[in-house]
Amino acid sequence: MDVLSDVLRVVRLSGAAFFTAECSRPWAVESPMPDMLLSKLGAEDGCVALFHILIDGECIVECKGLPPVKMYAGDVVIFPHSEPHTMCSHSGVKPIQIGSVILPASPESLPKISFGGDGEKSRFLCGYLNCNQSFRHLTVALPKMLVVRSRNDFAVDAIDRGGVRPANVTGGSRTWLGTTLKYTISEARNAQPGNNAMLGRLTELMFVEILRQYMHQLTENQGGWLAGLNDAYVGKALRLIHASPERNWTVGELAREAATSRSVLAQRFTELVGQSPMRYLADWRIHLAKQMLRDGPDGVGEVSARVGYESEAAFNRAFKRATGSPPASWRKKMLSAVASLGAIFLPLHGWLATLIAS
Repeated sequence: MDVLSDVLRVVRLSGAAFFTAECSRPWAVESPMPDMLLSKLGAEDGCVALFHILIDGECIVECKGLPPVKMYAGDVVIFPHSEPHTMCSHSGVKPIQIGSVILPASPESLPKISFGGDGEKSRFLCGYLNCNQSFRHLTVALPKMLVVRSRNDFAVDAIDRGGVRPANVTGGSRTWLGTTLKYTISEARNAQPGNNAMLGRLTELMFVEILRQYMHQLTENQGGWLAGLNDAYVGKALRLIHASPERNWTVGELAREAATSRSVLAQRFTELVGQSPMRYLADWRIHLAKQMLRDGPDGVGEVSARVGYESEAAFNRAFKRATGSPPASWRKKMLSAVASLGAIFLPLHGWLATLIAS
């Protein structure tokens, strides 16, 4: 069982491009605030990550509490927590709001931003990654910033309040990450029919590959869910839970399957994942149930059985504790929200203009 893929399937990761930008030195621009993004997208906290791909030129990225980052053509920066940030040609330039420089676009093309002085130009593709439900174990395991260095064989640097953690492995220009980035930049440079859809799918692939590379370079003393996937015992237990979430697991059974003792597994699992194996199992069942209720035709009773509950009443109580609503009410609310969003959804350029003008 590929646990990371299973999680991304259930939370339904999707990518989209906001706009392309051409900035002439001197320039500086501020990102939208996270609360505004979440509100406009109708997303839960922890469900939106921002990214910028530098197509041409150079720039500096500044984020409060973090060291400034210099980007070069082909680099990518991702903000997994949608941290407010500023992008600029150099420090000290007064930033402007995106809404004041966005240019009109046709429904078939991305919005464009063009501003600055008369100096050297930098070009970007900017967008976001969204999911239908928050999986906090993945979110809290990620740093404030992830930076892909194209000049260093597409290695992934992690940046947080402790500083920069350079990658201790490299991807190589022939990896999926390098290839995907090259295709993404090519699509951003050449507007064609289906361009928006292609960019969305390519950015999803890019993000998954960055996650995989970041996960594989985590060291033993770094905690978190992603580190747990690498651990011999915890990783095995996670794969068992995700392969058969409906099974009536006990810590002892998981430990036997993982070839360790009950006490070692319980302690190691809690240290890395942040909760006990049984608590994790219960939470994952709710994630699965939400996905089934939102996307499938099964009734509440069928869903409760599929995720491992012996009675519908027990499932109702557990679901209400986790979400604040019984499953039937939650499903009705979600389907109504999706229908409303579909009725009022604007083409991406119009939606962005509405977003940044708010």
